[in-house]
Amino acid sequence: MEMMIGMRSSLFWLGWRACWFFISPAIIIMILVWSLLTFSTVQYPAWGVALGWCMIAFCLIWIPLLAVWKILTSQGNPWQRLCAVCSPVESWGPDLEVRYADGRWY
Repeated sequence: MEMMIGMRSSLFWLGWRACWFFISPAIIIMILVWSLLTFSTVQYPAWGVALGWCMIAFCLIWIPLLAVWKILTSQGNPWQRLCAVCSPVESWGPDLEVRYADGRWY
């Protein structure tokens, strides 16, 4: 498979897998452990806590609302509706099908 910078070598895949399967999880676990070890409680005013919860709720409420709306407006029985909502549409894919002068896609 060709990349923008040339062919993907086995060294590329070794580094990619090392980052995704070992290095990144190890760093995330270290950050989590450090955060848990140095955790200290802070008292925030009630309005600050309420504002924080409202900001979180406003951002997250759209996910279930749109999922329910898409299921309700789909055609078919409940199982067909769920399958239709969880499947990509026919037009899914790259927006532009443009090639370089030498025939490569970009």
